[in-house]
Amino acid sequence: MPAGIHLRRARTYRPDPEVYERAKGAVAEVDSDMNTHINAFLSWLVRDTDELPKRPPAKPEAA
Repeated sequence: MPAGIHLRRARTYRPDPEVYERAKGAVAEVDSDMNTHINAFLSWLVRDTDELPKRPPAKPEAA
């Protein structure tokens, strides 16, 4: 496939920058990527599945 030609048209998504940075780290922790997680969440949202994407374990809060 030549460069610049994609299977799907790009969508405009403007997440909160701070949340996006944290999310990049979270998907890396579960050996995934942002695209896979966003698509999995959207499938759950429209009820195509009952399974939410995996997320890393909670970190203990600092006292």
